[in-house]
Amino acid sequence: MKSQLNRELIEGLNDSNNQEFLKHIDDFVYDLVFSSLDDIALKSPFITPDKCVLLPVNEVVTGAVSQLSEYSYFLGVENPQIEFNSKKRKNFWKNVWREFRASWRIGRKKYKKNKKDTSFDVTIDKYKISDFRHDMVNKLSEFLSETSMIYEYTNHISLIGIDDFGTNVRVNIYVCSYDSKTRDFKLYNQNKNKFLTINFGKRLENIALKENSCGKMYSNMIRIFNALYSKAYDKVPNQILVESLIFNCPNILFDQNDTYKTFVNVANYICLTSPQSFLSICDASKTIFQDPIITRTDSQLDFGKIVNVLDRYKYWFCLLNNFLSFANPICIGGDKWKKFGWLWDLVQVWWLVHFCINIAQTQKNS
Repeated sequence: MKSQLNRELIEGLNDSNNQEFLKHIDDFVYDLVFSSLDDIALKSPFITPDKCVLLPVNEVVTGAVSQLSEYSYFLGVENPQIEFNSKKRKNFWKNVWREFRASWRIGRKKYKKNKKDTSFDVTIDKYKISDFRHDMVNKLSEFLSETSMIYEYTNHISLIGIDDFGTNVRVNIYVCSYDSKTRDFKLYNQNKNKFLTINFGKRLENIALKENSCGKMYSNMIRIFNALYSKAYDKVPNQILVESLIFNCPNILFDQNDTYKTFVNVANYICLTSPQSFLSICDASKTIFQDPIITRTDSQLDFGKIVNVLDRYKYWFCLLNNFLSFANPICIGGDKWKKFGWLWDLVQVWWLVHFCINIAQTQKNS
């Protein structure tokens, strides 16, 4: 028995979070990070606040946070010298020769031990991305209260504190290199000794374009999809995938005055449209199954889960009382028409087929 996604539930999910709290956290993180950068710049010749970029990367961008959301940011520093110093240079042939000698060494042969050098020599290491991350941890601890916790990982910093951030809030700051010309963020992978390049393309521009056309209803749909997905799988979906799916929906499906009607239209469009026709919000020349920033998290599996979440609920024939009500007077106050039994079901099926044809024509024209 499928659960009913009624108007009360959908509108409740949309109004469940506090946008003022989200703005407070976002402003606090920006002030905290750049205050720390100002202090680091006084003691490090490699760090300049003007050359640093702090960018929200997950659902914080659209404000569509859910109960399981984390506040993730990319902190990029533009300095080629730091990027060059971070990579470990290895002498390949020297390592091969050392392994060759070790494999052919006779165990009974005694080697003369080299005397240890007892002289004390102070060496200065090169400033790397890990040093910058460690400096950020030290400075952040000075600005946070004593009840807050700071965790330093190999590629990011996590902040938790009820007094500073609030209840059930986790802030993740990924420290990376940045290139302003290409707008590439480069995360250093210590195990593989290389940088992972991430480029968000025109994501922010396309989000602003969609919000100008559809208003806040675009971010409202993302918030509802996040809430339903989190309820089903206990995790937040790939945000760029969700943003891309809703971004590809025609503007005619968005009703500024009716959240429930818009959700039914968008949900049916995603379920009825071919998955290969959805383009990435970051790069319009690639589909959601071709953009590397989406495919890193197995986009086919995530797309299937999103469709599966929508299929768990019964909302299909609600469309007849919403999107097509303006074209079918019978659907207005449709409950009284249910007494006609199978004839009423036949009318609903006919209008559902009519909607599918309209969707196909809209997609073809676009």
